Amino acid sequence: MSFSVRLPVRFQDVDAGGVLFFGRIYDYCHHAYEEFWGTQGVDRAHFFAGAEYLVPIAHSEADYRRPIRHGDRLDVRVDVTRVGRASFALRYHVTGPEGLDDLRVEASTVHAFVDRATMKPIPIPEPLRAILLRHLLREPAPNLAT
Repeated sequence: MSFSVRLPVRFQDVDAGGVLFFGRIYDYCHHAYEEFWGTQGVDRAHFFAGAEYLVPIAHSEADYRRPIRHGDRLDVRVDVTRVGRASFALRYHVTGPEGLDDLRVEASTVHAFVDRATMKPIPIPEPLRAILLRHLLREPAPNLAT
């Protein structure tokens, strides 16, 4: 099951050429990531700053398919693609106003649960694992780039 959020491209997010500055796509993906947890009833303040664990990104990558410009309205879809013992993977499809035929960016992140004090991996807490498993994409997502 996917989760989506719609975001506007703001002036401060683009470079001198009027195209989204490449690193800002991670801000958009993280915005969708935060909203995902919030819609699941997770206390985001606790999850991101108050828990005994941290959930840093262990890996990220992005493929830019088409330019994103100031004023565009984007949909950022989040898919849970893997749930492991101590980590999980997400894939993001960022599309423009024409929907699935308007793929702008495809990105992915791997998040690891670690103990806040030791920074050593820990198992995903069961309530959060249950949320991730409920949203786990059981079949491969369609390749929107073709």
